Amino acid sequence: MGKERLVVIGGVAAGMSAASSYKRLKPEAEAIVLERDYFISYGSCSLPYYVSDDVKDFNQLISLTSKMATDRGIDVRTRHEVSDIDVEKKQVHLKDLEKNETFVLDYDKLVLSTGGLSIKPPLPGIDLDHVFTIRILLDGIAIKKFIDDWGAFEVCVGSPECRYVNRFGNEKRPMKAVIVGGGYIGMEMCESFRKRGMDVAVIEKMDRVLGTMDKEITSIVEEKLTAEGVKLYKETSVEGFKGRKGKVEKVITDKGEFDADLVLLAIGARPNSELAKKAGIALGVAGAIQVDEYMRTNVSDVYAAGDCAEAMHLVTGKKAYIALGTTANKQGRLAGENAAGLNKKFDGIVGTAVTKIFDLEVARTGLSSVDAQREGLKFFTSVIQGWSRSKAYPAGKRITVLYIVEEGTGRLLGTQMVGQEGVAHRIDTLAACLYGRMTIDDVARLDLGYAPPFATVWDPILVGANVALKKMKQS
Repeated sequence: MGKERLVVIGGVAAGMSAASSYKRLKPEAEAIVLERDYFISYGSCSLPYYVSDDVKDFNQLISLTSKMATDRGIDVRTRHEVSDIDVEKKQVHLKDLEKNETFVLDYDKLVLSTGGLSIKPPLPGIDLDHVFTIRILLDGIAIKKFIDDWGAFEVCVGSPECRYVNRFGNEKRPMKAVIVGGGYIGMEMCESFRKRGMDVAVIEKMDRVLGTMDKEITSIVEEKLTAEGVKLYKETSVEGFKGRKGKVEKVITDKGEFDADLVLLAIGARPNSELAKKAGIALGVAGAIQVDEYMRTNVSDVYAAGDCAEAMHLVTGKKAYIALGTTANKQGRLAGENAAGLNKKFDGIVGTAVTKIFDLEVARTGLSSVDAQREGLKFFTSVIQGWSRSKAYPAGKRITVLYIVEEGTGRLLGTQMVGQEGVAHRIDTLAACLYGRMTIDDVARLDLGYAPPFATVWDPILVGANVALKKMKQS
């Protein structure tokens, strides 16, 4: 009898975490990772900073190369695409995209970590050149190359009619970028594009940016966008794209047309679960692969993790689809450990996220008002403005803290924050509170650290909790 074999489909965050944890526990077993792309194990969350040129070389985004994985005993096969899974025979059918050869691979345990896909609605002109998405490393490389090429003008001397023209035939002027979608990635890319000297417009169909976050927070973000020269068009729906010679030139909306040299589709992600569905593996919320707390699917010896899989939301007690790199790494690690014979649970998520929008830190954890309404919960909100540092210490910044609290029980349902400093790590405290199912009274009694360079005596977390507590007692 041969070695036990784990096959992992998808080699970015969850996939490499699964293969690594499996191999640590079973060094004598085989771990094969199949990845259709050229790269494995990279930080796609850093792509906006690569496009902005804060990160010069995309290799800085790669955590693990194929050679490094091989040194750990993991057999990584890039440019290998899986077309089918036979769960009865425990085989995967795949193609070597470089050699154009197909073959079959047996497995004992299988981990699906096929990730997510950028949403591309079937709109007219969506396949025109220079309509980009930004999800995988190749997306970031393509966008940056286009911007770099746009900025490279032929030298022109010796004539009063001298024009500077780039390889696209455009005279020297700022590139016009239209971002479709005002979520996290759209907001981060506003800064990236503005840093590259581009004119930026954002088209958002909702009445606010940042999805379901509360307006007390999003209004501060919108003021910042405007101050940084970003044109924001809310409650505007994209209907299609027009171009010339195969290149996009206009974005068509229900409120007029917008000139565009570059379009970025940033309207969210969906789980890449078609392969699982075709194999008869059950899908759950939002079309993500259904998993239990051990990352097992409904098919024996098949696990799923990362942006293709669902997770338990600890606030609602229901399954949710929230694609985040932190979740992918944790789920992948557990899938690999459990495939190796352990029995570890993934407790769930609370939807903690943080983003940088120009000089603002914006963060959330748990439910927003919109989320709580959808769940039919009775709640109230409480908002305060605090300071990141003691007023006696120079350079402190304003922090806005918003709490969502369940009426009657006082259970903390969610928190949002925005400010120029001190937000990103404070949100982690509240995420821990949600994990511990604390009430707002519990939060108000936390023993938090204080020193003038880092916080006020009454930290904004505590000020916000005490104000919310007072509001609850008065109601």
